[in-house]
Amino acid sequence: MEHFFASEKLCDFISTAQKSGYTLQEMNDFLQETVSNFADDLQLGRLSVTVSNPQTVYEPLGLNTEILSYTNPKGFNSDTYEKFYFTEENGFIKLKANLLPGVIWTKENKKLIDSYVDLSYILCSRIRLLNIMAAVKITDSLTGALNLHGLQEVVAEILSQQKIQNYSVILLNFKNFKYINQKVTTDNGDIILRKYSMMVQGFLEKQGYIARLGSDNFLVLTPKEKLKDFIRFIEGISISVNNKGTVEDVKINVRAGIYETNEETTFGDIMSNSAVALDTARHSRHHDIIFFRQEMLEKAIHDKSISNMFMDSLAKNEFKVYYQPKVDLITNTLCGCEALSRWYAQRLITPAEFIPILEAEGTIKNLDFYVLEVVCKNIREWMDKGIEPVLISTNFSKLHLSDDNFENHIISVLQKYNVPSKYLELELTELSDYQYFDRLVRFVNTMKEAGFKISIDDFGTGFSSMSLVRNLNPDVIKLDKSLIDNVAAGDDQKARTDRVISRSIINMAHELGIKVIAEGVETKEQAEFLKENNCFMAQGFLFDKALEHDEFEKRLITRKYEI
Repeated sequence: MEHFFASEKLCDFISTAQKSGYTLQEMNDFLQETVSNFADDLQLGRLSVTVSNPQTVYEPLGLNTEILSYTNPKGFNSDTYEKFYFTEENGFIKLKANLLPGVIWTKENKKLIDSYVDLSYILCSRIRLLNIMAAVKITDSLTGALNLHGLQEVVAEILSQQKIQNYSVILLNFKNFKYINQKVTTDNGDIILRKYSMMVQGFLEKQGYIARLGSDNFLVLTPKEKLKDFIRFIEGISISVNNKGTVEDVKINVRAGIYETNEETTFGDIMSNSAVALDTARHSRHHDIIFFRQEMLEKAIHDKSISNMFMDSLAKNEFKVYYQPKVDLITNTLCGCEALSRWYAQRLITPAEFIPILEAEGTIKNLDFYVLEVVCKNIREWMDKGIEPVLISTNFSKLHLSDDNFENHIISVLQKYNVPSKYLELELTELSDYQYFDRLVRFVNTMKEAGFKISIDDFGTGFSSMSLVRNLNPDVIKLDKSLIDNVAAGDDQKARTDRVISRSIINMAHELGIKVIAEGVETKEQAEFLKENNCFMAQGFLFDKALEHDEFEKRLITRKYEI
């Protein structure tokens, strides 16, 4: 035994076997080729190996095979020695050895065989571990798809082969995946992600690639000629899961941004252009799947520049608060106003330009409180001058409702300037898609108890307007400009329809004890229609544009309009 382990051929065997670069199959082949060199020293007549490893994300095919590693030309006896190795993922490797004819098993030769097969197992395990480590580097551990690093390697290879122009890129994510997790549990949500990845890989048939970029975000490279089929395929995916003993079919609806590559495409182009297209799909009301266009990228760059400027501009007081007067139509006097923000950087940046961007990233909350702070400061100044303020409405985004201390933050700003809450009206915007309606009701009730007025903006345009009136009991509803534009425009069908809707809203509000203000009033005829139908407050260019501080202060003093 000592002679065997000190032999030159064993040293050469170990030296050759430990070099890097072998695949598992190459190592198995090497062991089969070299075992004959030691067979006589080991008194080995026959050696076979059975491998059973289950499927994993890193070895998606698993392995179930039996290999006859060696049969000695001298034959072998029937007395078989078996040895098992159990793997971490509930697999096993079984080795069966037989000695040469006439040789019986002894403690010494069994130990010798043990040592040889242990060494072979260690060598194969090392190669397998290196392969798994390489797979871990490029594979998403949940789904078995590529991860970002794996995607980079794949794209780098395609680029080196100058074949990137043959692929379409699809960046997609699930619609309402949070709801799916809530409905079928997060464990089943993971199963859905895994099955979805496997179904896409099955469709691609090794002609394309899928990478998971986190959560429910996937990027797919598919040959361009398969793109239409792929779109049809993802539009029809349903996945079955066992939810508390009941099998549920979950329809997977996705949003997707598609980028068509060309010869000059880079990895950066793949990631940025597909992301821009997906972001466009997220904000589209009509299309879930959108192809990238160059103007989308230009808009994204512009939006990013607005976003990057915002906080610095806020700190520099480059935002100015203007006041849009509200007028009592009976007395033609000032009865309130709406606080509006204007952004003056190197140029005037209009609200239509920056509000959607700030809403999308959540920084609109900073602007809302900036405006509130300026309004309270101005009210305090007017009160100190002996000028009686009017009720001022300030806008607050729905995003604030995620903050449990939202109410306290508002109240603390008023307390800072010692401003009575009777001068503030909180105008709630974009209410039609609130996810947490109970939180909205709680906010409104708290603020009304604290003496604030509550108004609902753009009334008549959202599908849930009636539900809002029933549940929130607002003080004021603002009749949307789109309903006012045509009420005095003649007798066509649209004008008649808008008049009926406007009258109905006004009458309903009166019966509920809710005030109505019409926004966007631009003509005397519109004002007359409103008065005739018992709407006695309005704002719009017929009376005033939005006024900066000093001009509005003059209005506070004079108050009277000549119409």
